[in-house]
Amino acid sequence: MFKFNFGDNIDEKEETPSSKVTTHVWLKSEQIEPATENDAILKDIISNCEENTFQYKSQVLKYFSTVDILNILRTSDECSLKNNLSVLDADNDHSDLQTAIYEGGLKIWECTYDLLQYIVNNNLNLKNKQTLDLGCGSGLIGILSLVENASFCTFQDYNAEILKYITIPNVILNNDAYLNKSNFYSGDWNSFVDLINHDNEEKKFDYIFTSETIYNIDCYEKLHEVFQKLLKKDGEIYLAAKSYYFGVGGGITSFKEFMEQKKIFQYKTCWTSSDGLKREILKISFS
Repeated sequence: MFKFNFGDNIDEKEETPSSKVTTHVWLKSEQIEPATENDAILKDIISNCEENTFQYKSQVLKYFSTVDILNILRTSDECSLKNNLSVLDADNDHSDLQTAIYEGGLKIWECTYDLLQYIVNNNLNLKNKQTLDLGCGSGLIGILSLVENASFCTFQDYNAEILKYITIPNVILNNDAYLNKSNFYSGDWNSFVDLINHDNEEKKFDYIFTSETIYNIDCYEKLHEVFQKLLKKDGEIYLAAKSYYFGVGGGITSFKEFMEQKKIFQYKTCWTSSDGLKREILKISFS
């Protein structure tokens, strides 16, 4: 049994990218260290932002209002901060996506809730597992894995400011001890793989969870590489997405075709919804 209680309208904006960027220079991946408890912005977020909840069974996941976080960032006295936050530029432009600049981490996308519900309803055993929340945004899926006693979770999102001011505060909100079982990486998937690629099978991930990350066909190759290099041989990937992303070109059907051409993974549709634009969850594993 699950129940959502959120103040932000998550589907308010159209899922269309900005057309301003024509030449893409992708951000290099880097590990993001959580701010100290004396960080003024972090303290402001934790003290003053509205809390929303995702309820399931006897547990409650908590996350801060992204509207409130944006307001804090926008009114910050640190001019250098405001001048370097792509999320503020994207919000000012009313844009959910700006290729290679801002990749949608501010918004909690519809399929994130689908995947949360699926994990809960199907009682995935996450105890003592190593998980990756890929394209994590607010980090709800990774936080769920920690609540369900995963041994460790890696949170990855393209924009460092998403991790610093949204993901990490949400982890702290649920249980600050989870920081000891987490790490955080920003940047492009190609350099992310290079940064954390493990030759040791035991250090790879038992589960990779990712939601609404297949909207850009041009990124399929590097997403597939993340799966191939970072998943344990007996691991599983759960990918939630819409059938098609208008204005961007990607979607479930095209990604299935891409995997079939690669012949590395097998997949099956484990959940589907035809309510509105068709949505699916794929369970993916090595062939």
